[in-house]
Amino acid sequence: MTKRGFGTNFHKVYGSNPETYNRFSSAEYFSQKLNKRIRELSSPGVLLDVACGTGHKTNLLSKYFDKVFALDCSAHLLNFARKEYGANKKINFLWSTAAHIPLLDQSVDTIVVTWGSFPLPQTLREMKRVLKNGGSILRIGTCVGDEFTTLFPSFDIKRINRINKTFVSQGFTIERHEVTIRFKNLKEAKEILSEIVGTPKEMINKTTLKHTVALCYYKKV
Repeated sequence: MTKRGFGTNFHKVYGSNPETYNRFSSAEYFSQKLNKRIRELSSPGVLLDVACGTGHKTNLLSKYFDKVFALDCSAHLLNFARKEYGANKKINFLWSTAAHIPLLDQSVDTIVVTWGSFPLPQTLREMKRVLKNGGSILRIGTCVGDEFTTLFPSFDIKRINRINKTFVSQGFTIERHEVTIRFKNLKEAKEILSEIVGTPKEMINKTTLKHTVALCYYKKV
């Protein structure tokens, strides 16, 4: 049986402790090269952030767009995002699954997905439906075993490869980029990672972890 989230506690933390998840998300830093590629590949106008979580990255990306939709199926995460980033008037929060996006056909210019977990065929169909001609989909996800993913209790590279091959089969191009997960101190690293990943604290001995990700991008013609 496939373990949800590779045996991690991410899905539990979404509902029970969104603040901890937001602390983790805030500790993730995209490389300069990845940030540059996101801007280069994005189409200006309306952004849809699918599986936006606590809205940390939605808020960072919003400065490049005129209007933003932040979608997530977790009411707990969205409530946290509203409290944390509700002052950003560009952001409109949507409580829904990624397989049923409550937006009109061809209504967004760019879609961003960062580590979302959802039924892939249905979600890809929905994302392509709401995307305007000339618009872009950018998906960031895991692609290799590294300092971060080796902490997962049941990391499965074959499963990761299958997921990424599905994106390629749907017309996506894949590039590898770097993300740094950096905590203030070892105590914070142990606190957050042990709760989210489910790894015993004694196995966590770094404040900074390098994470190699796949940037999958698609242009609708």
